[in-house]
Amino acid sequence: MHFGMMRALADTRIEMENKHTRAIAIATLLCGVLGTEGCATGSEADAWPDKIVSSSQLRLAEPLQLRMPRRNTNDPMPNGTAVLRVHVDERGAVRKTLLVSSSGSAALDGAAARALVAARFVPYREAGVAIPVTTLMPMNVKASAQCRGLSPLDC
Repeated sequence: MHFGMMRALADTRIEMENKHTRAIAIATLLCGVLGTEGCATGSEADAWPDKIVSSSQLRLAEPLQLRMPRRNTNDPMPNGTAVLRVHVDERGAVRKTLLVSSSGSAALDGAAARALVAARFVPYREAGVAIPVTTLMPMNVKASAQCRGLSPLDC
């Protein structure tokens, strides 16, 4: 076998091993970012709240910051809608998220999850008492040079 061909095969094998290692690292990271369902950890304290509300019943306490890392600024911004299940606690903090429906772009899905984990909501109240809630939050991203995050539903 020609030396160049052997080298190409070795490089391909190393690249495949690196991709496998990256996939394991990403899966481990996603368990932390997207919630513990399907992961080897979790407790009663991490259970999803029984109260389910519409995303329109929640208000952001501050503007949503969606950041999409791009290797090259000339790369196009992905478009799509990622739908995430979100646990908002009684203080308005996001405790965990879970990707329910992908946008078709792993970068967009990850950015949507990170934006929601960092978000603060006005606490949801029933009879004047703040309670934890679960909601489905669609994150609609349209191609633009910068996502301004004016509302949780459209960036």
